[in-house]
Amino acid sequence: MNEPANTSDRLVNQFVEHWGQMARAWGINTSMGELFALMYVTGTAWTADALKDRLGVSRGNVSMNLRELMSWGVVHKAHRPGERRELFRAETDVWTLFRAILRERKRRELDPTLKLLDEAATAITADPSLAPLGERVDALKRFFRTTDSLASALLLLGPGELDEIVELFKRVDAPA
Repeated sequence: MNEPANTSDRLVNQFVEHWGQMARAWGINTSMGELFALMYVTGTAWTADALKDRLGVSRGNVSMNLRELMSWGVVHKAHRPGERRELFRAETDVWTLFRAILRERKRRELDPTLKLLDEAATAITADPSLAPLGERVDALKRFFRTTDSLASALLLLGPGELDEIVELFKRVDAPA
């Protein structure tokens, strides 16, 4: 990333860098996290070339990651009157972002884990010598099925229904 010229640029760069680090922790490439973060935090529409220059990455890297972010539904093409180049803008609704990220993480992480656990349970049932593994696999299956049910329920909620979830958590956090 280019050197920050002022406090605003430093804050933007810190935000972008942090999102790049979080992306790695989530199994997403750094550039994808940084591209999204830059568009989100600035709230402006960017050309691919401007993103490339600001982040110091290749044009191909920007293009590939923009396509992926658009497929997730967290980046959209934007139009500016008189502008012929394609512009890109991050989704700003936090609930929409959360749902898109949850949907993708469920697809990439939770669903394959459940499939593996189901296959393991089937193998354990078929082979008595694997019975000692059964209790641990069943405990994991219950946990991941519960997590999957929660994720599926959250994905069905609309933005207005989020307030109900917030109230539920407020009751959970309330001192006894």
